[in-house]
Amino acid sequence: MAMSNESDHPDEVGPAGPGAAGRRRPGTDVGTATPTGGLSGRAASRGGRPGAATVLDVDTAKVVVFEFDTGDALAEHAAHHPILVQVIRGRVGFDLPDRSIELAPGEVLHLTPLLRHGVRALEPTTLTVTMLRGSAERG
Repeated sequence: MAMSNESDHPDEVGPAGPGAAGRRRPGTDVGTATPTGGLSGRAASRGGRPGAATVLDVDTAKVVVFEFDTGDALAEHAAHHPILVQVIRGRVGFDLPDRSIELAPGEVLHLTPLLRHGVRALEPTTLTVTMLRGSAERG
């Protein structure tokens, strides 16, 4: 099987590779890369409710880190945007309209806009919520 320097995923751009001089390279050299630094310890539990801190807020996304103590909960609520929930450490239970699930470190949950859900910490937990606000136009 031949190896390609280009990604098989349409949204990823690989290096141009040898012999690429003079060819148009996909992607751009102009843009923004915003590291967030460490996520743990940015917020503290607030007596039965998790603490929260915004770690990134840009046009296309907002990332909020939540710190839960065991038993902390967020009552049923809904987000206006699609969201991605990623557990960094610990475990949480997610109560959805049709079922309950557990999330552990390294797992990601996608929720569509306005889907009702509740969250409860099964142990001390750090998780991020990424609100997807749309995408920049592609050229």
